[in-house]
Amino acid sequence: MGACEKSGHWHLALNLLSLMPEAGVVPDQMTYNAAISACDDGGLWQLALNLLSLMPEAKVVPNEITYSSAISSCKEGGQWLLALKLLSLMPEARVVPNRITYSAAISSCSKGSQWQLALNLLSLMPEAMMVPDEITYNAAIDVCERSQQLERGLQILWESRERGGSLSVAYFPWALARLSVHDPDIISAAFDEVALKLSASQLAPQELSIIAWAFGMLGMNNPIFFNALVIQAVPQLRSFTMGDLLKLAWGSAASGVDVELFMAIQNEVTTRLEQVDLRLFSELSRNTFLQDTLGLLWASNFAGYCSNKLLASARLVIRQAGASMDRAHGDASISLPACQSIGELPCTEADPWQPDGKPQTILDLPDRLVIFKPPGWEVHGQGTELQLSSFLQATLGKHFAIVHDEEHQCGFLHRLDVPSSGLVLAAKTYEAYYDLKVQLNAGEIARDYVILCHGWVRPCLKDIKAKVYWRGLLPTVAGDQGKPSWTRLKVTAHARHRSTALSLVAVRIATGRKHQIRSHFSHVGHPTVCDGKYTAEATFQSDQDLCARNFLHRYRLAFKDLAGKDHEVMMPVPADLMISLQRVTAEDIQSAETIRDWGTGSSLRSWQDYTPLILDFGRRQADTQ
Repeated sequence: MGACEKSGHWHLALNLLSLMPEAGVVPDQMTYNAAISACDDGGLWQLALNLLSLMPEAKVVPNEITYSSAISSCKEGGQWLLALKLLSLMPEARVVPNRITYSAAISSCSKGSQWQLALNLLSLMPEAMMVPDEITYNAAIDVCERSQQLERGLQILWESRERGGSLSVAYFPWALARLSVHDPDIISAAFDEVALKLSASQLAPQELSIIAWAFGMLGMNNPIFFNALVIQAVPQLRSFTMGDLLKLAWGSAASGVDVELFMAIQNEVTTRLEQVDLRLFSELSRNTFLQDTLGLLWASNFAGYCSNKLLASARLVIRQAGASMDRAHGDASISLPACQSIGELPCTEADPWQPDGKPQTILDLPDRLVIFKPPGWEVHGQGTELQLSSFLQATLGKHFAIVHDEEHQCGFLHRLDVPSSGLVLAAKTYEAYYDLKVQLNAGEIARDYVILCHGWVRPCLKDIKAKVYWRGLLPTVAGDQGKPSWTRLKVTAHARHRSTALSLVAVRIATGRKHQIRSHFSHVGHPTVCDGKYTAEATFQSDQDLCARNFLHRYRLAFKDLAGKDHEVMMPVPADLMISLQRVTAEDIQSAETIRDWGTGSSLRSWQDYTPLILDFGRRQADTQ
């Protein structure tokens, strides 16, 4: 039972529990605790609570471990109310909550952004003669960060520092990164402490990986410090979990690539991929392994050091896992020849006018498809009534399990902002989904956009590399902290609308962060036209005379099918954006030709084939003064 719990095989644990009476074995407290804990790992809060309710009938008395596991399962299932209810029932059951119980209850509050309740629980611990530990503080800070209560989180951080106790060397940098602290003196002092520990003692793999992650998130640039971390990490790589390796690689990619470290990480990951047998993994462990592997591919590609051997090994293992999921779901697609089209949708010509504003299927392949998303539609989520996932489900029906699988984004590979339009890639099968995920994380999928933005962007501006972070519905913040992001651009035209200077820009994203293009262009002083999130209200209102919605359109996708054949799909800007382009006045002949091409949908091409605007930018700037 304990082995099933530790390996995440909850179904085996519950099966063993059900077989015990038949074998003449009476389940005891330890048995129930292991079974409930197994439910915790799977997020199966209903089963966990059912087992807890059966214990009195079996004359087994629950203890603090039982309640802690049940509360934790509620946390994983997002049931914070039930978690707190269980905590309140413990005195009645004559069970005294311990530090682990409180930590689990506090952590459960993160799902509902219940930061007040979390802080109240934290304040009650001293009354219960308990001193919060690092796990408790981590849980409380996590709730505050997710609830956008950064000042509250900082208060907890300072209080924990004052109380002292056995806090790990990684705790302070981790908390600073989670809370997006910008004070350079505080950050520098934190890493000075870490540097002392690095020089004085050997740190554990988990500590090293968290420090590397925080180093990257906080925008640190200290090669000497990172080299000291690398010296400790490389000899221990075999002891790192895949998640730890991911944090280590991500931190290096975000803060300045260490070639030796990346080569060592890739060799270690490749060895594990060549030896792994995912059939022995629980569903939760398998999915975690796949996500960690994809993350390592992303970090390696972003750093520019993704080896062919790593990519080939990852592609094989990840695609096999997807095929196994298809077999488990009984998808019809797995029994058909690769050349036979399945689940075909009524493909349409790329009609830019979109008279009814409905999605269109632009390309339908046996196991993947490209859909045009009109403005106002959300790819997948709960923010709007118009859901592209609902369109896909209604069109494909129940033939393909993945389009109904929330954990796999209903088959969608990427998102596109609600006010934007453009092409979206989706998978019909799990194998296709993971094949495309590998392509996406390895930089093999091209995503090209056209935007109209404020000001005359200098044609010499080729890249925007600014980190970004976001919380909830707040705008994405671009700057020197957060997740590394890279937007490539080519200024194709300069124009005016009345007295407003504008630029028409072709864009390719090397990373796909939330609102990346919009936040990046706002960061460099050229927000996209008609963007209510990233421009002043007055500018947004004025822009609506030119364009009724955000001028951002994904016009091209390029990817491979399962056999490795290249596919390219292009879609002209929709009618509303064409009309907007007709309203602007070009500043020169080259701009006029480019605007005409974009406005008519002719001469669409790959981002890399566009010629940037050629002009004497300094003279034009002088002319406007």
